[in-house]
Amino acid sequence: MPKSKASKRRIDKYAGNSPQLRDSGFLVKLGGSDEIAHHYRHHFHQFLDYLTIDPSAPNPLDQVGDGEPALRDAMRRAGIAGLTRNELLEKRDEYVARLDAGKARYSSKLHRVEWIPAN
Repeated sequence: MPKSKASKRRIDKYAGNSPQLRDSGFLVKLGGSDEIAHHYRHHFHQFLDYLTIDPSAPNPLDQVGDGEPALRDAMRRAGIAGLTRNELLEKRDEYVARLDAGKARYSSKLHRVEWIPAN
């Protein structure tokens, strides 16, 4: 007796999951506030560079999620907003120590510089 076509179908084990992207060591769910927070991670590392010049500068990302609780919570979970001054300075010191050790600056597949050739 031949098997039915239904028994030959593959089961998609990822059917119930949202699409994800692995970028810079982080697994990011696409299409929501977690993805937007991951885009802001690049700006956060630029801010850490700026903290070496002005240690009293306020975190501009603390105001990004105003009026959008899901985004604000995602940015806090990502560790880039809602930090105390001491936590910011600790993250700055860790980032600068990594750079001094010869490691590359933060980079992301989502933030690339594209040059348009001048004709």
